[in-house]
Amino acid sequence: MRNPFFEKRRQLREPVADSRVLAQGQALRLLNWSQNGMLLEGWATAASPGQRLSATVELTAGGKRFQFEAELRVVRASPAGRLAATYVCLDAPEAARIANHFRPAPGPAFIAEARPVPPPPPPRNDDPENGVKLADMVIAQREIASLKTAFARRFHPDTAPRDETYAVRVELFKEFWSVLEAAESKVKGR
Repeated sequence: MRNPFFEKRRQLREPVADSRVLAQGQALRLLNWSQNGMLLEGWATAASPGQRLSATVELTAGGKRFQFEAELRVVRASPAGRLAATYVCLDAPEAARIANHFRPAPGPAFIAEARPVPPPPPPRNDDPENGVKLADMVIAQREIASLKTAFARRFHPDTAPRDETYAVRVELFKEFWSVLEAAESKVKGR
């Protein structure tokens, strides 16, 4: 089953100055497009998500002219005749050209202006924050692990008797366990 999150827009859409799309014999207006798909207007018949369309696309965007054949998959369709569609099949050179249009490589001017980032200063030995030694970290990890084991043996909800205080004890156990997990993650450096 497809996750609806993946059906939503993942790329910024770019408006199109001049366009012509011919899909399944219908002339459509291209409102905007992205690296993953396009928004079309003027669809006359009913369309459903998942429907595939063969299209010929011509557009001008960012001063560049694009003309390509594409297999599209309808993602959303409105009763007003708008279709959001993703590319299913594109010619490899055209797909690369579209990707370069949306994510251009830095040019010589950009590289010439780039300045190297200086490395961070080394930690000072006299700083009390950096005074923790590896041996102390290992000891702290062992202490937290033994504390978790002892706590779980004594207070875990599966071993506790089921009386009127059971629900409160479960909540307290969860809360304290999350504190132990956070302490363990901090000591391990995660």
